Amino acid sequence: MYKKISFVTRLKYVLIAILLFLIGLILILTFFLMITIPFALGTWAWSGIFIYLAVKGRPYSDFIASLRWPGSG
Repeated sequence: MYKKISFVTRLKYVLIAILLFLIGLILILTFFLMITIPFALGTWAWSGIFIYLAVKGRPYSDFIASLRWPGSG
């Protein structure tokens, strides 16, 4: 299940993570309302997921496959 990804894909994941982190930061700083806080935290969580994938060298498809219940597919 663990496939290796290329350096270019790792770089893409890091860029996606940086973009998501900045979007979350903008949501927190400019629209500091109760309704935008969960969206900002959600973007930071996805940012962390992409950083994890880039560091581990795993593709996004492996991450999605690891979320499925055993024997469900």
